[in-house]
Amino acid sequence: MNASTRKWIRNISDEKAAAAGCRMNESRGQHVIDFAARFLRLYEGDAAGQPLVAADWQIEVAMRLFGWEKWSERLGRWIRRFTKASIWIPKKNGKSPTLAWFALYLLCADGEPGQKCFLCAKDGAQARDIAGKHAVEMVTSSTALSAQCEVNKSLMRITHLATRSSMQPLSSGDSTSQKAKEGINGSIFVDETHVVDRAYMNRLSRAGISRSEPMHIEVSTAGDDPQSYGKQQYDYGKRVQDGMEDDERFFFAAYECPQDLSDAALAEDPLKWGRMANPAMGRLVHEQEFLEDYNRSRASASALAEFKKYRLNIWQQAVCPWLKMDDWARCRTEFTEAELLGRECFGGLDLAKTRDMIAWVLVFPWPENGPECFRIMPHFFLPEAAARANNDKVPFLNWAAAGHLKLTPGDSADYGFLKKQIVADSERFNLVEFAFDPWNADQLTLQLEEEYGLRRILFKQGYANFAEPTRDFERLVIGGTLQHNGDPILSWQAGHVQVKTDPNGNIRPVKPPNEDLRKIDGIVGGIMALARALEMAGKTSPTISFR
Repeated sequence: MNASTRKWIRNISDEKAAAAGCRMNESRGQHVIDFAARFLRLYEGDAAGQPLVAADWQIEVAMRLFGWEKWSERLGRWIRRFTKASIWIPKKNGKSPTLAWFALYLLCADGEPGQKCFLCAKDGAQARDIAGKHAVEMVTSSTALSAQCEVNKSLMRITHLATRSSMQPLSSGDSTSQKAKEGINGSIFVDETHVVDRAYMNRLSRAGISRSEPMHIEVSTAGDDPQSYGKQQYDYGKRVQDGMEDDERFFFAAYECPQDLSDAALAEDPLKWGRMANPAMGRLVHEQEFLEDYNRSRASASALAEFKKYRLNIWQQAVCPWLKMDDWARCRTEFTEAELLGRECFGGLDLAKTRDMIAWVLVFPWPENGPECFRIMPHFFLPEAAARANNDKVPFLNWAAAGHLKLTPGDSADYGFLKKQIVADSERFNLVEFAFDPWNADQLTLQLEEEYGLRRILFKQGYANFAEPTRDFERLVIGGTLQHNGDPILSWQAGHVQVKTDPNGNIRPVKPPNEDLRKIDGIVGGIMALARALEMAGKTSPTISFR
């Protein structure tokens, strides 16, 4: 291993690649950097009209991404090691200009005849108006590039005349050309990976497969959908970086704060964390503006979540989260089911569609720790076929193996298993009563009432019933008195549950669309059970009607 290669090893994947014969050719990386310094100018912001003088992070990425190479026996020459890049960086650090720079380099300076570069985004407007706009303006503001290229501004298409290469936007929303995307043969540049459609990216996954040195570069901030294509790529990049996946062709770089950064730690020194995640701090990201944004955002959970996502590159679990995960984590208390035997409790039953998850949740008053302390214990059920079909997106089988999820045979819900669980719980604990959503549950709950003498309370799913107990649930979580034992499914749902507000300020949990795997039935069942516990204790609004 030569000294230059050793100098550029950044992670376990690099070590493995070097051991397999890959090497660093600094002149290749420097060629990309020199191209930007010589030909490219910025077109917006305080630096509009100035040369693109690469920041340290951009130099680092360019050198690694384009400088590493491997020997090709088929071609008899050294080619770029990396063919796909996943780059994650907060807003305002020059993300989109960097993507345009790399695309223009491959279009105009890489030397491959007939190169085709496609700027991709969630929709056509984003593809044209962000990276596409940067690329067009960079070309038109450069005398040298303008002489080499033909620009069609209406289509945002750039043609490099000497090599007969072209660049154009391509959106996931263009339904008329979905199949055409499957035949694309070129390099792909994706802006804001966290929101692009998975099916769209699957169609582009083999673009450039017949080329000797194709590039697929994705640049993005963190997102809020843990099941998205972007999160999948982020997680895969982490595993490659750490040596858990062997993929020497996959480049990964993430400028971020720790994903488990607490709100309290952030509040102690926001600039410390800001500098960690924002490599252009002091140059493109200004400290005063960053602090002002933080101070505005800390006023609400949803605003702070947006700040952490966009300014610190910390993934969130919902667009507008209701509960703060710091608060939820503080509620964790180690307890076992055995400690609850014989205790008074209240149940909440949320039945889903036949192929979805079902939640049966018990809430136990725990006056030993205060008059408003409760312990919550959930049970979850899911058809085995649904668990297996979606395990690549949500770890249902792992949860089942650990005993947190009960899989029922077949592809639809088996209420017999649920009925046995409820009856068993009524025998183990002092089940005072349970609340149920009347949708699809009347027959089952009537059997429980008539056959086993269990008291059922109708809980209609509207603001009238949910408003007060939803606020009570939030209040107890914030206060640390709604104790849970760390059940991973309940915690997963707490991380992405959202609430809806009516014109009078009443709130209720809002369920995701049917096709969304992020369910909230455990939280809904918990709110229903808590409502009954507080009602029986006289600690909730007497105006609530449960029938």
